[in-house]
Amino acid sequence: MSDDSGTSNDPKGRKARILRTVREDDNTTSVYIDTGDDERFRTFRPGQFATLRVMEEDGWSDAHPFTIAAAPGETVRLTIRGKGRFTSELVPGLRDGDEVHCAGPYGVFCRDIERQEQVVMIAGGVGITPFLSVLRNFDQTEATNRVVLFWSNKTYGDAFAAEELEAMTRRLDLTVVHVLTRETNPHHYADPELPTVFFEKGHLSREMLARHVQSATASFYLCGPGPMQQHVLDELRAFGVDTGGVETEQFVFS
Repeated sequence: MSDDSGTSNDPKGRKARILRTVREDDNTTSVYIDTGDDERFRTFRPGQFATLRVMEEDGWSDAHPFTIAAAPGETVRLTIRGKGRFTSELVPGLRDGDEVHCAGPYGVFCRDIERQEQVVMIAGGVGITPFLSVLRNFDQTEATNRVVLFWSNKTYGDAFAAEELEAMTRRLDLTVVHVLTRETNPHHYADPELPTVFFEKGHLSREMLARHVQSATASFYLCGPGPMQQHVLDELRAFGVDTGGVETEQFVFS
């Protein structure tokens, strides 16, 4: 989950500190947070989120929710794409050692995903973050789940975690399909040394699903903005998926 609207009902959160920030691309920043002795963050599950508050000139900001992109047991990492003032100015302006307030973890998206033999993940843009948490956990635990990841972006340059995912395909039973809406010839990115990394042009379709998904009865997970989700659910239904069983998480920006 990620949005730029305040969450007034969220707890203020415990004091925490920024360990470091990493610019993933021109518009995406990962912040690594030292949550101290908060035991709850030691036991978070893939797909959960935390809220972040930072100091502004007139006091603490509202709390903003972001998915934890790290694997369980790792330092809390929030990967945040700029959309409004909080995400475009305040987050990139954080410095090592800055005090923040962090609360969580919250949510149940992707709960028990490790028990699913065949998994299909569909992400739109920064909606990749819960799946990065899952896959980083799978990588650490040497999981044998069969996973197909569809990641929709405007261009391949927007796929900030592409190299990490490509490396994972060498260690996991993982197929990565980059769905690129504004590339004229995405297929030229294909690398014969990465036989399970594919490139598709346009928007996710039932035809793409048929090319890369073996079974409509796999466990499907969807994370992205609302309009994208409705389109994907329509295509999944046409492919033969019972969309009532699709687990979804919506990213909302304001």
